[in-house]
Amino acid sequence: MSSTTWHARVECGRETGAGFLVSERHVLTCAHVVRDSGAAGVAVSFPHRAELGAVPAVVGAHGGWSGHDDHSGDLAVLELDRPVPIPPAGFAAPDDAYLEPRPRLVAYGFPRGYAEGTIAEYRATAAQLIADEWVQLEAWSAHGQPLAPGFSGAAVTLADNGLVVGMVSAVAGAAGVRNGRMLPAPVMARYWPRLAELIPVPGRGRAARHRLRTLVEDAEKAGPAAGRSAAWAPERLYLDAVGPLGPPVPPGGFASLWSAAWYVLSEVDVPGAVERFADRLTELAGVRGAGELGAGPGAGPAGDARRVCDVRDAPWVREGRDAAGGWEAGARGAVRSADGVPGAVPSAAGGPEPETPASVTPGAPAAPRAAGRAPSAWSPILVELARSGAGDDQVLVEVSACRDGHRHPVGSRTLARSQVRPYVQERIDAAFGQLAPDAEELIAFVLPREWLNEPVAHWERSVDDPTPLGCSYPLVVTDRARRAGGLRHQLARTWERLDGKSTTVVHRVECATGEQPNKLRFRLRSGEADLAGFAAPPRAPRLKRHFEVSLNAPAPVLLWARVGCEHEGGGNGGAGAAVDAGAAVEAGAAVEAGAAVEAGAAVDAGGTRAADGVRTDPGHTRPAGDCGETTPAAGAAGTPATAPAPPTSCPGSAFLDQLAAHLTRLPPAELPRRVLALRESADAADEPDRHWARDIQLLWDDPRCFPDAAAAPLRSPVT
Repeated sequence: MSSTTWHARVECGRETGAGFLVSERHVLTCAHVVRDSGAAGVAVSFPHRAELGAVPAVVGAHGGWSGHDDHSGDLAVLELDRPVPIPPAGFAAPDDAYLEPRPRLVAYGFPRGYAEGTIAEYRATAAQLIADEWVQLEAWSAHGQPLAPGFSGAAVTLADNGLVVGMVSAVAGAAGVRNGRMLPAPVMARYWPRLAELIPVPGRGRAARHRLRTLVEDAEKAGPAAGRSAAWAPERLYLDAVGPLGPPVPPGGFASLWSAAWYVLSEVDVPGAVERFADRLTELAGVRGAGELGAGPGAGPAGDARRVCDVRDAPWVREGRDAAGGWEAGARGAVRSADGVPGAVPSAAGGPEPETPASVTPGAPAAPRAAGRAPSAWSPILVELARSGAGDDQVLVEVSACRDGHRHPVGSRTLARSQVRPYVQERIDAAFGQLAPDAEELIAFVLPREWLNEPVAHWERSVDDPTPLGCSYPLVVTDRARRAGGLRHQLARTWERLDGKSTTVVHRVECATGEQPNKLRFRLRSGEADLAGFAAPPRAPRLKRHFEVSLNAPAPVLLWARVGCEHEGGGNGGAGAAVDAGAAVEAGAAVEAGAAVEAGAAVDAGGTRAADGVRTDPGHTRPAGDCGETTPAAGAAGTPATAPAPPTSCPGSAFLDQLAAHLTRLPPAELPRRVLALRESADAADEPDRHWARDIQLLWDDPRCFPDAAAAPLRSPVT
C-alpha cells in the first residue's frame, strides 16, 4: 500500500477493532466496536506513528446502528481529542473494487495476538449490494489471514494504490467459511454526509458534492419552519428528479433526505436528475445557494476535507446501571382519539371531576398556541425499544434527542428487562442537554406493536423524582413497524390534511362494536374520521382486529384506556391484561395460571380480575365483567343502531364519552399537550386510580416530527 500511517487501532472497554483517519480529527470505525463508549471511553492509536500515543476520542456521529447483531448503519465517526499530523486516507471511485478481473483488496486489522496489526487479502464477490447495505467479500487465497474479531472497522483498500473502497463490518459465522462483508464507501456516505465530499463521483467534482450536501442541510433546517408536508418525502423528491422513466425507488425507500440526494448523485445515471433534485429542494424550502451542480473540479487537498468534516454532534454514549427496574410485557395494537358526543358527561368514577387547569376546562374551546400548529415544531426525545436476539429477557434500547430534523443519539444498549427503566430515565435526562432552551419537548416511545400498551406514562421521572413521566412531559407511543416505507408516506399525507383543522373528528370503537374492521378502515382512509378512540385495550378479543386495521390504515392518532372493559367481548383489559406465559412483569405482580399481570392487579381462580383496577360507577349494579351490547349515543360514527345502554354501564363507553368532551374541539397537533394536562388532573385527583384519564394511552405518529429510522438490520458484526 502507498501509505499505512492512517490505519488506526480502536479500543473501547473490552473491544478492540480497527479504524481509519479521514481528517486530522476524525476516524471511521464500526459502531459495534464502540458500543460501550459511554462507560469505558474510546482510545485511538496509530501503529505506524507510535510516538503519538493513545488519543482519546468520543463518538461524534453514527449510522443508526441500534445494538442488535445484524442491524444496519454500523458506522461510527470518532472525534479525536486533538488533531494528529497524519495525512488522511483517500477514497477510490465507487466502482473500482468491481472491475474485471477483480482487484485484490486488503484490510489492516488487529486480531488477537497481533497488537501491531496484520493484513488480510480479499476480493469483492460482486458489485450487488446485500439488503442494499453490504458487499460480500471472499478470501483471495485459501491460506491467508482470515477476517476475525479485531478487523471490524478496518478500511478495505485497493492493494495497488491504497485507496479506500469500504470498511469491514462482518464475517461469516460458520467455521471454515472464509468470507465476510464490507460497508462500501457510498453506503457509508448515506450515514455521514460529509464523507460524500471525499468519494470521487464521475462527472461531479468535490465542489458540486459540497454544494448539494449544504443545500440538503439548509432544506432540512427550513423544513420544520415551513410546515413540512408530504411533498418533502424523500421518495417524492427522488421520483420528481428521475422522472417517470427513471429507476424506481430502491426497496425500503430512503432513510433520510440526504440518502435520497446521495443516491441520485452517486447511483442514478439520468441526465439532469441531480439538478432537478436541487431545484425542487430550493423551490420547497426557499433555500438560496443551490449553485451549479454540474461537473466541477476534482478532489482538492486533504485540508479541504478536514474543514468540512469537523462535526460536534452529541456523543453516542452507552451508559447504564444495574439498578433494578420494572419492565412490563405489553399488548398488541394501538389507538387513540376522541368523539363528537356533545354535552358534559359524568366522571367514570361516578363522582365530580377534579378541578382541571383553565387551559383544559371540559367543554371549553382549546387555547392552542397556534391553530393548525405544525407538529414538526415539537423537539422529540425518542426512546426506541425492541426485542433482542440475545434472549427473551433482553431488550434493545436507544435514546435520541431530535433537533433541526436530525437525531442525536445519547445512549444505546442491550439490557435485561429489569434494567430498561432506570437506563431510560437516565438517558432521557441526558437527552435534554441536546435540545434548544426554547424547545417544545415531546417524549416518544417507539415500540413494537405487541408492547404498545406498556404503561410507560407511569414510569417514574427519575430515581429521585416519583412523578410519572406522563405527568412531567407530553408523552406518546408510536408503532415501530410504521417508521419506514409506504405507511410512513401515507401518514405524512394524512397530517398534511389534518394541519388545516381546528377541531378533531373522533371515531368511537366500542368494546361491543358491531362495526366490521373493513368499515373502520374505510372511514379512517377516506377522511371521514381523523382518529379512533377505543373502549378497550389492544388485546381485547373483539377489538384486536380493529386495532390492527387502524394501525395499517394508517391512522395517525389513536387513543385508548390501558384498563378497559373486562367482559368476554372486551376482555384482556389494561393494567391487568393477561399476556403471554413467561413474559416479564412489574415487580410485585400477582400471577395466576401463567398469566402475567401488573402490580396490584388481583386475579381470581377463574382468571377474572377484581374491580380494583377497573373504574366503574359506584352505583353500577351489573357484574364488573358484563357490559352487554352497549352502543354510544345515536349518531356516533360507525356504531349499530341498537338501543343504547346508560353511559355508566360500560367503563370503556364512559371513557369514550370523556374523550369526546375533552378533545373534540382541539386540533390533532395539540393532543399530546392536552393529554399531558389530563394525566396531571388524574394524578392530582382525590382518588387517582379511579379517575377516567388515569391510564389514557396516546399513539401519536407524525413522521415529519420524527427523523427517519435507519434501515432494517441484517448481519452479525465481527466483534
